Amino acid sequence: MTRSEDGHTQPIVELRVHGVSGTPPEKTLDDPFPEAVAGDDVARFLRSSRVRTSEGRKRLIEAFHWGRFTSGGASRALWLLLIPFALLNLSFFTQLRPSKWATAVLRVLGAVLTSMLVANVTYVMLELVVRQCAAVEGCRGMNTWLHFVDDWPFGAMLLLGGVPSGLVIALLWWFGRQTFLYEQLGANHRWSSTGGLGDYAFWHTTPQTRMLRDANVAIACGVTGLLYGGTLRTQGLSRAPDYAAYMVIGAGLLLLAFALGVVVRQPSMNVGGGLKWISVLYLVVAAGLAAGFLWRTPEDMPLEVPTLSGFEAVWNSHLIIAVTLLLCLWWCGVRAKRSLQGGAQKSGDVAFKPFWKGHGTVVVATVSVVLAAGLSGGLAYRAVDLLAEPVVGDGASGYQITLSTAYLTGAMWGALGIAFLLTVPPLVALMAGQGRVTVVLFLVGSLSAAAAVVLSWTSEYDVLFWSAVGLSTAAYGLAALSFSLTWAHDGVHALVEEDYDKPAATETTTRKIALLWRLAGMKYRYHWAVWVVAAFGGTLLAANGVIAILRVFVPGWRDKEPPWLATWLESEPATDLSEIGSWVVSGLVLALLLIGVRTWKEGRMRTVVGVVWDLIGFWPRVAHPMCPPPYGGRATIELTSRARHLVCAKDVPAVVLSGHSQGSVVCAATILLLRNESRLAADGNRYITKEEAEKTLERLSFVSYGSQLQWAYARMFPQYLGQARLEEVYDALQGSWRNIYRWTDPLGAPVLSWPPNRMTGVEPWNSHENQGRGWLTMGSDNTPGKVQTRPGRWALRLGHDIRLLDPEFIHPEPDEPASPIRGHSGYYEDPIFDKIVADAADEIITRNGGEVGPDPQTGPAPEPGIPGASGAAVAPGGRG
Repeated sequence: MTRSEDGHTQPIVELRVHGVSGTPPEKTLDDPFPEAVAGDDVARFLRSSRVRTSEGRKRLIEAFHWGRFTSGGASRALWLLLIPFALLNLSFFTQLRPSKWATAVLRVLGAVLTSMLVANVTYVMLELVVRQCAAVEGCRGMNTWLHFVDDWPFGAMLLLGGVPSGLVIALLWWFGRQTFLYEQLGANHRWSSTGGLGDYAFWHTTPQTRMLRDANVAIACGVTGLLYGGTLRTQGLSRAPDYAAYMVIGAGLLLLAFALGVVVRQPSMNVGGGLKWISVLYLVVAAGLAAGFLWRTPEDMPLEVPTLSGFEAVWNSHLIIAVTLLLCLWWCGVRAKRSLQGGAQKSGDVAFKPFWKGHGTVVVATVSVVLAAGLSGGLAYRAVDLLAEPVVGDGASGYQITLSTAYLTGAMWGALGIAFLLTVPPLVALMAGQGRVTVVLFLVGSLSAAAAVVLSWTSEYDVLFWSAVGLSTAAYGLAALSFSLTWAHDGVHALVEEDYDKPAATETTTRKIALLWRLAGMKYRYHWAVWVVAAFGGTLLAANGVIAILRVFVPGWRDKEPPWLATWLESEPATDLSEIGSWVVSGLVLALLLIGVRTWKEGRMRTVVGVVWDLIGFWPRVAHPMCPPPYGGRATIELTSRARHLVCAKDVPAVVLSGHSQGSVVCAATILLLRNESRLAADGNRYITKEEAEKTLERLSFVSYGSQLQWAYARMFPQYLGQARLEEVYDALQGSWRNIYRWTDPLGAPVLSWPPNRMTGVEPWNSHENQGRGWLTMGSDNTPGKVQTRPGRWALRLGHDIRLLDPEFIHPEPDEPASPIRGHSGYYEDPIFDKIVADAADEIITRNGGEVGPDPQTGPAPEPGIPGASGAAVAPGGRG
């Protein structure tokens, strides 16, 4: 038995790490007055004022609160509008194996998205707001808020129109500078994107991040300057503006070429910083020349100054390059699969097969490009709609404003919205594990509904239209009936009743629990919805790209769209799709802003958004610098330092890392970091020595619960958290890892074993198929069994995976309240939880030669090894 110097038993320490939404430490510790023991206002450690006793052993509980990284002021709502950049950065970590080619492609694609955003804002302001409205007396009269420019010269309007673009560039630069990291400690840690979560340097901002940020700012300035140069290519003025335009455009192309070279070849930070200020100077000169040459123009300006040139060519170039880069990214994924052949994550059970057949990078990147193009097109369409009536193409007349045909993305998003809406019923049926009949019926209903939408745009559609509507209604009705019958006879009710000693009190209770089991089982197929968006969006994006190629390279199409395209643009389908697309995108932007504000104000919304936010904010900036400040490095290093301090400085006999949901990922990264540091040469120049890392690992145990480490992270990030990495975590702890989950949990799942029935997400524990199904070699422990604290309170065990009953019981005693259904929360409140943590700690103590058992000393005993700890338990509201 491990004792302090005065003979009393040293308590173990449980380090609880919360999941998404920043669970308050008071709730995590079940203590309204926890004591701060380490950290700062952003990442802090707090200790419960009580000393708990589990299985006769004293336990101190600390909470690591990192939620302030991903929650806080309302300004964080702005980050949600930059989600295309964040998704592109996330796509880097979904690779089977990072490669220089794929990294270069992703970074160039990120530069294209940056340029797309800034070019769109410039187009809206200079061409749509300034030239087609503010400079036209009729349009200006319709919009009273533009009366302040009545007497302004055109050049002054151009300068004012460039202010929003400048603000966007400044915001991108400012956002890219935000970080939660300290300065890197130790001189012998060289950053590498392939180092993995166990590489200390990986968790610090890569030395190329500043270069990447400055290069993106330079590209944004260069594209804006090019567009200002295009405004000088006018008619009816003089030759001088043309010469100035050639100079500005030539210099801008050179600047863009060099900036792209910086992105691809990754030179030093000093080059990136100089490039940034040169690009700012170039933008100022380009805007000044455009404003100076076009300062005053004839009052009837639209006849003298045609559409400001360059905008459509720039936008079409963006689409062409983006589609080409996505194809290159797909080819990089094909090559990685051929060379790797699943080696990064081991070819084992489907539980560890990468999402999207290993093409996660191109799928996530496609979604980011579709979002960026849609947000850009929707912004332009909605801005015009506020000024006058928008018209795509050359058909504007009267008080209409012409949108470039490049903004077919509005119609694209309209088609995407309709297609996704019609895909939802069969997709939900597939995700719910329905049979072929139900899926086919839903598919027939969706296809019939799509036919009805198309027929509604024809001149004579009465009979066919109503036939399609009738067929769709009948198919959906039969599908719904088949859906309900399938769920009623899928055997889940019987499995629910087998979990308890006797049948449920009412049929309603059984149905409720069974429904939650089925819904939670859909998590194994959440990624199908992302694939549908990528497939539809990528197809429409490619079609838009083909039109863009023709508009750029076919001479007859440069100045005027071909007759068939012009006819279609004036048709009812095109108008309706553009209107629907603009509302879809506007609704998306509004929803993101509202969600961001509500996330700041409401804890429940933080939980919903926190899943996506924590997913994209966990990883370092590699592919794009303008994404949420990564918190993973700060959280991992803080937790590692605390565990080392407790073991090495305070001589705690056992530290149990207790990670809920996303917190389990932080704990796994901590263990990988300690494992890596324990294997490196002891050179005395690291933030943690080899001996300290080894000693910490010897006294470390891990309990995860509500974790996504297997079904989500291992499959989405096979290189960084795949099966091989999880095995490293298990081996580093010498098997001292327990995972807890519930079948009612829509996010948590098994980690150290897998259920054989993937369609329902239900594990028949009485089946002989479960024998030996654990993916780790755990000997005789790998047999189904029970963990029990007292009669009526038990959990089902398979190896090191433990499934809690939810609810704990369905027949409460007369003097106790009914047990709630907790789902993804409340793991600490289950009576089995304390026993699992105590068993994990005892395993460490026994392995290290200590004795397990209650403290023979009586009465309160101080704990000199750990400041603030008291040997006596106190009331929940008291102080220790």
